[in-house]
Amino acid sequence: MLTRFVRTQLIVFTIASVVGVAAMVFGYLQVPTWLGIGHIKVTVELPGTGGLYRFANVTYRGVQIGKVSSVEPTATGATAVLSLGDSPKIPRNVQANVRSVSAVGEQYVDLIPRSGGPPYLADGTVVPKENATVPQKVGPVLDQLNALVGSVPKDKLSGLLDESFHAFDGAGYDVGSLLDSGSRIAADADATAERTRALIDDSAPLLDSQARSVDQLRIWARNLNGVTAAVVHNDSDLRTLFKTGSGAADEVSRLLEQVKPTLPVLLANLTSVGEVGVTYNPSLRQLLVLLPPYIGGFGALSPINNPTGLSLGGFALMNGDPPPCTVGFLPPSQWRSPADESVIDTPDDLYCKLPQDSPIAVRGVRNNPCMGQPGKRAPTVEICKSDRPYEPTAMRQHVLGPYPFDPNLISQGVPPDERIDLNTHTTAPVEGTPGPPPQDPAVTANYDPNTGRYVGPDGNLYQQSDLAAPPPQNLGDLLPH
Repeated sequence: MLTRFVRTQLIVFTIASVVGVAAMVFGYLQVPTWLGIGHIKVTVELPGTGGLYRFANVTYRGVQIGKVSSVEPTATGATAVLSLGDSPKIPRNVQANVRSVSAVGEQYVDLIPRSGGPPYLADGTVVPKENATVPQKVGPVLDQLNALVGSVPKDKLSGLLDESFHAFDGAGYDVGSLLDSGSRIAADADATAERTRALIDDSAPLLDSQARSVDQLRIWARNLNGVTAAVVHNDSDLRTLFKTGSGAADEVSRLLEQVKPTLPVLLANLTSVGEVGVTYNPSLRQLLVLLPPYIGGFGALSPINNPTGLSLGGFALMNGDPPPCTVGFLPPSQWRSPADESVIDTPDDLYCKLPQDSPIAVRGVRNNPCMGQPGKRAPTVEICKSDRPYEPTAMRQHVLGPYPFDPNLISQGVPPDERIDLNTHTTAPVEGTPGPPPQDPAVTANYDPNTGRYVGPDGNLYQQSDLAAPPPQNLGDLLPH
């Protein structure tokens, strides 16, 4: 039978064994980690293994948070599966860097966050290759260093060492200061590493656009070369321009001083001219479009373009068809002698004042379209901007007799036609003489020459067979008579 002391020892040994096994299982072997309890699996795509191995440590901000579960090669590099604790929360926008712990090849994965907010890493998250780096391979570096040393001739190696000694002899303080400055620069660069990395990443589209526009850049460089060559060729002219430029600037300054009193008035008037140009912009555009072919037509008439050396042209004689417009102009009693060459002011608003549908002077100013009011036509801007329509002086032009009474000329002090006898009332009234009696308006209809039928405006069917000429019976009917 076991004594009380032995039972106590067994209980103590049992408790110590359980504690030791638990510490070994949970602390050293980290069985919960491999069972996935309280951990997440994150896959990191690497451009290469970089010497990373299984069970390597994973750190976040310098604190160990997990282990590397496995490292597998792929067609484009390698993938590493990380087993991380579910605390703390790690942002998904993270940079995974494979680092070296010592010179013997111990590697670990260092996670550096690019942002401090969600989303966070979760089970199954994949960190892309663009956000992962591996250390530089030592072998290629040693090979390049060996090639560099081998490029120096052996007979000159001692001379290289002597020259290097003389170069750095007594420069210990300067070299130390250079290293200290480099250390401070590296520290400052480390503080702005994220912004520098963002700058490098954002510059990729710019560099890509420059690569795509390499042909345009070559053309631009070639044109710039031509400009600089022209500048070199005209060097003497440019020097002369620079020498005389100050004098020209002084002349311009004096000119501006001379026109200073009138320049504001000119600019104010140009404002009005600009408003007129804006209002009549469609008309000006049409004028600019029609003017070149009009000028070209004059060139086609010149003797230079004719093999005979004679000018080309066509002439037509028109004798009062239609007659010239006389309504709205000075009467014959106010016409000056052709021998009078003095300059006088003519009365305002001298234009053809017949109705707008009159066949006389149909292209007169009375039919000008109003730019500000589509559909309205008037001879002056005042009438265009007003609500009243254009009012003619006479409804039609008289062939004989005195000119119609024009209130516009009377208001400006121009006497009426001397042939007017106010007592006999031979002048036409302002509203004009009555026109012919009204007639039925003319209408059109579709006429069938084969049957002679047509539909009238009243909707009835009519037949009239003598409107169309009969078909020709022989060859003689086709000839003109």
